[in-house]
Amino acid sequence: MGNSRRFHTKTRNGCTNCKKRRVKCNLQAPQCHHCKRRGEDCSFQFKNDEENDDEECQDSDGKVAGESDSLSLAQNERGSSRRKSSELRWMEPSVWPALDIQQSELRWQYQQSTGSTLALLKEDPRRVQLIWKGEVPMQSEHNSWIDHCTMAISALHICYLNPPNPKDYYTAAFKNYRSAVVAFPKAVQEMNPENCVTILSFSLMVLMFQLGISCVPGAAPMTNGLPVADAYNAISALRGTWSLIDQLGPHLQQSKLKELFTHRKHLRFEALDENHEIALSHLRQLNETSGFGVRREEDRQKCAQAITVLRFWYSILAAQLPTTWLLVLWWPAGVAPEFLTLLRSKDPMALVIFCHWCAGMYRIPSPWFLDGWAKRMLSAMLNLLDADWLSAVQWPIDEVFHSQGDQLAIESNVQTIEAST
Repeated sequence: MGNSRRFHTKTRNGCTNCKKRRVKCNLQAPQCHHCKRRGEDCSFQFKNDEENDDEECQDSDGKVAGESDSLSLAQNERGSSRRKSSELRWMEPSVWPALDIQQSELRWQYQQSTGSTLALLKEDPRRVQLIWKGEVPMQSEHNSWIDHCTMAISALHICYLNPPNPKDYYTAAFKNYRSAVVAFPKAVQEMNPENCVTILSFSLMVLMFQLGISCVPGAAPMTNGLPVADAYNAISALRGTWSLIDQLGPHLQQSKLKELFTHRKHLRFEALDENHEIALSHLRQLNETSGFGVRREEDRQKCAQAITVLRFWYSILAAQLPTTWLLVLWWPAGVAPEFLTLLRSKDPMALVIFCHWCAGMYRIPSPWFLDGWAKRMLSAMLNLLDADWLSAVQWPIDEVFHSQGDQLAIESNVQTIEAST
């Protein structure tokens, strides 16, 4: 019977721990398989055991100490260079990350300019600093939906400033807006004191987009169908923001910025002047008569309710309160949902009432995303009304188009409508 051969169990190039245990090391930097499995520190040495044994033998045979030290130093340098080379290969990135120049520009625009322009109440710089330039940029670093929304508003703001290529920014605004509204419901499952300020800011920026997208340079021209869609979308967005603010109220009072959302009882109603009283009286009479065709009684009631809410809104405007979102949201939040259906179906009486609201909106000091919106919407609504209804909107025309140039443009527009009918 032959002698069985006994193989050595040493690991020559492994780490110190594997050498001690005499197990095969997989030489994986920076931590080999066995050290990683045991949770131990791995030295990952590239030292040859046999060379170390030879060094010890040479030292014991009486070799000069300087020769032994030089040999050991050279071996350590070779092992160190190989270890560093392996670690560098393990750490180097696979692909350099792509950089979107336009998105970087839009984020920079928000930080430098746009964020300071979003507060309706100009007398409250603390709100601008803490929310629009503080909370929103901080949350945009972690939430894609608020990041895309800020970029959409920044693109609109650049369009408003009239750059040499507004169509590119107009397209960027739409793309980022769509990405924001798609990502929001997937990311936000509930409202709480931690996210309520961000949700409110997001809702207001969506509203700014709905109002500003139709009146910035580069916007597509309005057709016979588009003005109604713009009006319906704006009213719906205003109503949705009002509802959301009501739901967020308890959470805002518990948020870290609760001092900014303390309830202020400054709302008051003032008596209307004769000019407004006559305009509202004419509206009521027009809604009650059937001189312009047969109308359903329920449609008449919904329009009557919208006129009543409009009267109270005019009374608030007469008090000349500081401009807040309350002034913008009050009438859209007060009308019945059925009135919006009439507006969407181009009901003439609903269009006339909407024109009277535009006249009031024209009197409110407007930021850039509302600049010219009421005037543009009123002009678009006039194109949808037959010549028989133009006398019903004479008061809004006088309130908004009061300059001589505007009057000439309206007279030309009226003559075109009369000729076509």
